[in-house]
Amino acid sequence: MTPLILTISGGPRKDGCSARLLRRFTAGWQAAFIHYDAYECRFAPCSDCRFCREHEGCAIDDMDGFFADFERADGIVFASPVYNMSFPAPMKAVIDRMQRYYSARFFLGQRPPIARFRPAALLLSAGSHDEDGSIVASQLRKIFTVTNCELTCSVIVNNTDRGGCVADKENEIRSAAALFAASVGLITNSSQ
Repeated sequence: MTPLILTISGGPRKDGCSARLLRRFTAGWQAAFIHYDAYECRFAPCSDCRFCREHEGCAIDDMDGFFADFERADGIVFASPVYNMSFPAPMKAVIDRMQRYYSARFFLGQRPPIARFRPAALLLSAGSHDEDGSIVASQLRKIFTVTNCELTCSVIVNNTDRGGCVADKENEIRSAAALFAASVGLITNSSQ
């Protein structure tokens, strides 16, 4: 059976550093991919309407397809630039809308809201030379506690405002990709 990998990108440019990092990270995998681009999807932000405290799901249905794919995926990969020590607004909207899983657990009593464990990877690009991605990773870990995911690896490409690029992190990308692939059970080719 071919593993299903959900990738979500939060970068505004189709060939930006985050997009290139995602392509390099997943290169050579024998997997089925479902990709979401947070900028293209234009998901509505969470409005704290509290619908999910009393009902399964979200009052806004624009993410229903994403949630179904997120729940059935064998592995999750987030790729994003860092904006002011966080995700860009479209990606942050996706993260905030996962409030439905928090509510499912703590208000509706579903433990866990997603029964199957899935590994996750975080790929970041940052203009700063000293950004370590810890705030972004912390945000993901919070939602992972209620979505039965675990951050198994992360890669950050720094100094992109001054020429830092994916090629600078080739060995780290390969190592992280191999770790993630093994945790999902992917069979990779030798180019990995």
